[in-house]
Amino acid sequence: MISFPFDVFMEILPLVDFTDLAAMAATNKDLSAYALDRMYQHIVSKNMQRACESIASNPSLAQRVQSLEINRSDHGANIETILPALRDALRNTRNLRTLKLDVDGQHSWILTPSLGVFKLRSFSSMSYTDQPLLDFLHHQTELEELRLAHSFIESQSPVPWDFPHLKKFDGPMSWIEVVVPRHPVSHVIVTHVSSVYGTLAAMGMTTAPIRHLQIPFHAMHKRTYEELKILFPALVDLTITNDAVPHNQTIVSSLSAWVQGWLQGLLAAISTVESVCLLGYDLTDECDEETVRKMTERAPAVRKFSLQDRGLGSGRNSRMIHWERRSSGWEVRQ
Repeated sequence: MISFPFDVFMEILPLVDFTDLAAMAATNKDLSAYALDRMYQHIVSKNMQRACESIASNPSLAQRVQSLEINRSDHGANIETILPALRDALRNTRNLRTLKLDVDGQHSWILTPSLGVFKLRSFSSMSYTDQPLLDFLHHQTELEELRLAHSFIESQSPVPWDFPHLKKFDGPMSWIEVVVPRHPVSHVIVTHVSSVYGTLAAMGMTTAPIRHLQIPFHAMHKRTYEELKILFPALVDLTITNDAVPHNQTIVSSLSAWVQGWLQGLLAAISTVESVCLLGYDLTDECDEETVRKMTERAPAVRKFSLQDRGLGSGRNSRMIHWERRSSGWEVRQ
């Protein structure tokens, strides 16, 4: 029996590592249930191999699993031997709510046997887009967050997409027409665009206005300010990236007067924006308070402004500069 107060025990339990939890589970029946819950509720990548063996053979343990993640860096070449075990384990995880498959390559076949077994709230995948992945997503109608690494491809058997609870999407522009229209998406991160990419206009078809947006410069700059104002009537946080350029376009590396002027007009049009971040521009020429002031002089709602120089191709370390609007003007935040 547990010889100290239950509330103290529950405070200690989250601090116990996986090895000690296993020993605790073998101590007595009172400790076993709590230790097994802690061991199997959230399965991290480094524990995947031994956890999958237990989950596949023990339905009681499988029911405890709520989140699961695997990545190639934890397993290297052994990942190919672990994936079949993961496939078998997923068949039993009826209470799984978060699944993170950060393994590049064509690995969505591991999801096929578990179609209809669980309803995820969050799904992240670096697998190539193929029919097994599309079929799996069609079954995940409870998703709230979705992160995909590779571009959308047309399904061989088109079915209406149904994500009635989806709030956050992170992935290529080509998925926008699938995940945004008729769904309550309010957070969007566009990782990259291609020469033939999704329609920006689809972002205006969300049932919940987009409030947080990260998007490559090349996906926006040819649109008129009036179009962008209509598409993003409630935008609060805006991040413009400069390192995801279609192969047939040239990157604009410097924060030139033209880029500054474009941003000034954009912020004046989308007057709801409160926070702005520019990623990937060359900051070799110091960007001072006057530069920030000019870009935001027609956008009084903007209170925070950040720039990050990723040092692409220059051998320099990335650096981030943050400004905050005070009553006296823009000040650098430490």
